[in-house]
Amino acid sequence: MEQERLRWYFERQLRILLFGQDSESANVLDYFDTHEPSDQEILGLLAVTTVSDSWSPFCAEYPSRLEALAALPEPDREALCHEFRRLLAAKPRC
Repeated sequence: MEQERLRWYFERQLRILLFGQDSESANVLDYFDTHEPSDQEILGLLAVTTVSDSWSPFCAEYPSRLEALAALPEPDREALCHEFRRLLAAKPRC
């Protein structure tokens, strides 16, 4: 159940990051215009980017997003990376 909540949280962060109207979203899109993101780039982006709510939903169990990502099983992290690439490909570009 906890892993499901973590995965949902990070999937939500992906959507906010890619479809947000702020400069951070635009910068992400610009950066990945030239190449397909690696898993390490995607997970690193999720670990350091704060794009919506505070970290409070998980701070008792995991002091940082990096620790929360590390707590997800490898198949869940791979699924997050796949979802990021899928959303990135579907995102209309100006």
